[in-house]
Amino acid sequence: MLDFPLSDGYLPKEMYIFLGAVIGAVAAYITTKITVRNQVRIAEINAQKDVVLQSDRLLHERVMAEVALERKELRKMHVILSRVSLETSLTMSYIQSDNNMRLHEFRERYMESCHRLHEAKAISDIYYPEMSDSVCKIYGQTNVFWGDQESVLRTDIKDNRDVWECSLSKVIQTGNEISSYSRALQEKISNRGEELKNTLGKRFD
Repeated sequence: MLDFPLSDGYLPKEMYIFLGAVIGAVAAYITTKITVRNQVRIAEINAQKDVVLQSDRLLHERVMAEVALERKELRKMHVILSRVSLETSLTMSYIQSDNNMRLHEFRERYMESCHRLHEAKAISDIYYPEMSDSVCKIYGQTNVFWGDQESVLRTDIKDNRDVWECSLSKVIQTGNEISSYSRALQEKISNRGEELKNTLGKRFD
């Protein structure tokens, strides 16, 4: 223990120096501790901000990827419906008749049409179940159309005009129904595309 004699009621000079050193050391310790604590807190806040920013970036990328995929599938469905409407139109019926299309070629085109509609059905079942019934109706009507159109191609108008005209009348009626179903479904697709656009804009405005 330090022993400093008192002089005239005052602490000796050495004692003042010692106390000053102690007080300075304590003050430095407290200051250092507060500084370290603040630095740790700032580091924690910055780390939390980095985590939030990283999470937002990953969420943004995921949403963008999902929207891009869904828009791609919507576009594919829209194109399929346009192709089906063309294939089952009166114009295409006349073209096939005028070109004397062979039955094996006609049936190959029928199988291609079925394949496209199967793809549309898969897309609707996975992404848009509310559209599946419409796709099924179109698929059913296209089968009727292709059957009637084959009858048109197989019938010689010179030998059996009544049968040819009856088959053509069915082709026209069924083709119009398919076109109507397709337009209604394409409108739903367009509305869904607009919803995706608006949702994306609201999410990242």
